[in-house]
Amino acid sequence: MSLLLLCVFLGVTHLVSTLSYGVRIAGARTGKIAFCLSLFNLLVLVSRSANTLLTPSLSKRVESQLNGSGTHLLGDFHALITSATIATVIGLAAIPSFQRYVTSIVGAFDRFPSLGRLTMHACSPAGWTSLGQAWTLPSKKNLIFLQPTLRLPWNVFFLNFAGSALLTTGVLSSLYAGVYAPELRMTTGQLSAVVNFAGTILLFAFVDPYLSYVTDSAAADHRNSDTLLRSAVFGMALSRLLGTLLSHLLLVPGAQLIASIARLIPG
Repeated sequence: MSLLLLCVFLGVTHLVSTLSYGVRIAGARTGKIAFCLSLFNLLVLVSRSANTLLTPSLSKRVESQLNGSGTHLLGDFHALITSATIATVIGLAAIPSFQRYVTSIVGAFDRFPSLGRLTMHACSPAGWTSLGQAWTLPSKKNLIFLQPTLRLPWNVFFLNFAGSALLTTGVLSSLYAGVYAPELRMTTGQLSAVVNFAGTILLFAFVDPYLSYVTDSAAADHRNSDTLLRSAVFGMALSRLLGTLLSHLLLVPGAQLIASIARLIPG
């Protein structure tokens, strides 16, 4: 599989993950949080499907270049991380439009209470019109979390930053560790699950409960909590972007650490 196609698959994964923040805003504004979470699960399914195609192709790429110095492979992996960063930037800029479109989808579901009919409606001229009407540029108000007067929990911001970095580099570092321990490349590849588990714990045990609380608060009190929700969403999206940038620095040290751990595992 070409490097460009691999970048597209990884970009789709990060684009979907970033846009998922907008689902929370739509859920709070419509009051239908459970339904919006169902739509979010569909996005996750798309993301994981792309990731399923990505991992075996990357493994084959490592196998085919393992006899070389690995320098070309390192450039490929940095290109993949760059595609994740670009996709995250696009997703961050598209959050306002996406949440408006999801809000219109929620309204359309009242008229078409079936996912199949809803999909047909979304693909119809009326659906494309709704997509066009949802387009908007991000507002400077979304950066209100940078104001010192707003009590944004920076510990959550940094946890999301760290978790995003681990999830971005987990598979890549584990596969690249095969360059340092070619005789243990199957073991290093399996250790990606450990890195991803650590990143997932940071996101779902510490970050997600806070975002869920803010979403529920905004749904109950639009006037006072909607600003905080938008602030939290864009703050988390920005920390995710910074996490993808950190992945460039973690790629090689992470691969070396994983290779060392693989050698320590008893056979």
